Amino acid sequence: MNISLLVLRLVPGLLFMGHGLQKLVPARLSPPLLSAHGPSATAAAFEQMGLGPGLPLALLAGAAELGGGFLLASGLVTPLGTALVAAVMTVAILVVHLRKGIWAAAGGFEFPLLMLTGAYAVSALGPGSLSIDAWAGIGNWTAIHWVAADAVRSGAAVGVGATAALLLLGALLLRRLARHGGQALSPAH
Repeated sequence: MNISLLVLRLVPGLLFMGHGLQKLVPARLSPPLLSAHGPSATAAAFEQMGLGPGLPLALLAGAAELGGGFLLASGLVTPLGTALVAAVMTVAILVVHLRKGIWAAAGGFEFPLLMLTGAYAVSALGPGSLSIDAWAGIGNWTAIHWVAADAVRSGAAVGVGATAALLLLGALLLRRLARHGGQALSPAH
């Protein structure tokens, strides 16, 4: 079972780290396998989608994916890693993929939902004995004596991340509305 948990942590965790590095590593410094776009290109893409200011949001998204992916892959405070990646995946699903349907072949939300589900499962099952938490003896890192089951706590981590994403999107929308006098806006504004 512990090898299974290790694989379940490593695959999504490393993929999240890769996605974060694609946003943070400049393209000219990127190894071919990474295919990084860098902060400037990511910021321009964010601005094009109506997410601005692009550069701070690109850096925030990249750091959340890199950090959250590391926490998941290493088995260190996995609920925090889940909350970080849930925030990024919620924005990706709502802003980029939802209008394209479910299937990834059409640009839909299949892949980000699968990645988010993997992060939830890691937090719900716990990191296992092959993790930094187990090595360091961190069983209850929040020092809160939870009454709820692991699956409920993991759902709360996803909820915290999704709520943070929704608050960010709401703030960005209010900023755009204030800038344009409340007129109907296209995503390019």
